[in-house]
Amino acid sequence: MMPDRPTLARGLGAALAAPEPAQRVNDFLRAVLTTEPVAWESDEQRLMRHISERVDVASGDAGRLVSLAQNVQGLLNAASSNEAVELLLELVVERERVLGILRKYAQGTISRTGFLSFVTEQRWPEPVRHRVAALSPADVEGVVTALEQSDIARLESLLVA
Repeated sequence: MMPDRPTLARGLGAALAAPEPAQRVNDFLRAVLTTEPVAWESDEQRLMRHISERVDVASGDAGRLVSLAQNVQGLLNAASSNEAVELLLELVVERERVLGILRKYAQGTISRTGFLSFVTEQRWPEPVRHRVAALSPADVEGVVTALEQSDIARLESLLVA
């Protein structure tokens, strides 16, 4: 059976804490993803399957896999709800790239138009894209700080609430 959110977070945490974390994360994800989906999976279990698949995409690059697993585990542990997890997942998955663009926008090296083009192209849920597009320069700095510090509560307050 597909794990629930706390179980997936614990499993990622245990894999990350083990020797050879990339291999352990891969092993854990294989175990999760090879469970047969059942017709009665809850919305939470479907979300956990999607998250597992999203993290598994990075399995070819050990450094990226470990970093991604850490970011996702932080999201799973700190988000206030499954809805927040779903809304922030893609932002957290692409954390480094997003940080690079947000920093450049905050420093004025990317125009507002360029920034909005970047936001439009993202796989983020529509409400998050709208919130990011509407951020003031000070709030962009807040998102940068929250992403740098993996402060999920702050991200939620800026982009989900």
